[in-house]
Amino acid sequence: MAMHEQMASLRNRGFTLTELLVVVIILATLAVVAVPQLRSTDPYKLDLAATRLAEAIRLARSQSMRSGDVYGVTIDHVTQRVQVQRYDTTTDPVSAVETLYHPVDRQLLDFDFDTLAMTSGVQITNSEDIFDYSGTGRRRTVLFDNQGTPIWILASGPTTHALAAGIVELSLDGQQQTVEIAPYTGRVTIQ
Repeated sequence: MAMHEQMASLRNRGFTLTELLVVVIILATLAVVAVPQLRSTDPYKLDLAATRLAEAIRLARSQSMRSGDVYGVTIDHVTQRVQVQRYDTTTDPVSAVETLYHPVDRQLLDFDFDTLAMTSGVQITNSEDIFDYSGTGRRRTVLFDNQGTPIWILASGPTTHALAAGIVELSLDGQQQTVEIAPYTGRVTIQ
């Protein structure tokens, strides 16, 4: 009977304070090691963001060439927002009429990289408006004419100004990439 009582006593015993502390310390150590790994600096995020941005710019250019209307991309380095829109060139100043939808996934082409799960953390790091035009200065928007040429339009003229430089700087955890629009041709490259 003594053996039976001893076994019952061991089953009801539970854990000691020392055993619980050891388990808590082990779990805390694992958490300290694992949490930084969960905050992934996935190298593909930056590539995906650059690809997504280049795709948006190319879509605006191709829509202008296909339809004959003026389409453009606004990239705001302060709010980190990217918008692809159709523009009315008869208003002064030129104004956006509608935002485009992506032709495949039907998502509105109005985003910032933090709202996209696959590109969160990517930042537009330009220190001033991205698009530089000869004769009119820097702007947040690039427009494309029916030939696919990157321009800025002053409707009061109407006067068009050629793009002198259009380089979007992207970064993530010390890594950098650029998306560049070539003046005159509108060709978009990722570097």
